[in-house]
Amino acid sequence: MTLTRRGVARLFLVATLGAAGLSTSVGSSVAADDPEAFVASIYERYENGGDGVPLDDAATIRALFEPRLAEMILADRDEAAAVGDVPKLDGDPFVDAQDFDITDLRIDVEDGTPDRAEAHVSFLNFGEPKRIDLRLDWLETGWRIRDIYWPEGSLRGLYTH
Repeated sequence: MTLTRRGVARLFLVATLGAAGLSTSVGSSVAADDPEAFVASIYERYENGGDGVPLDDAATIRALFEPRLAEMILADRDEAAAVGDVPKLDGDPFVDAQDFDITDLRIDVEDGTPDRAEAHVSFLNFGEPKRIDLRLDWLETGWRIRDIYWPEGSLRGLYTH
């Protein structure tokens, strides 16, 4: 099978639209070159009564988390479903709660190295102050979350302890 110029153009259009669909489903700029833009694309979905970022499909999880952590989340979810149980992650890791009404959002990012950064996210959830720290890795596909830290532990810690 050979592709004509028109066929190549259509293939390119389909690939571009598919990539655009992925980025809008998990944030406005998942593969942003800037770690602050990456984190902001996640948290903008929580402000002003937003629905947050549902982690209900593998594509979203893989678009947000580095591969090893993504696979831990997915494996735990599948294992829990197979036995009719609740997965270890039973709340929203981005707000450290099951329910949220986010106001006064602030994101500060420290650039560690060209391929590592740390984000400090603070906000009020139902008027209660919260702080979440995210460790980020730069991969060929863009920034991904290596771990999320809450006052009582971390996301990676859920699966390794």
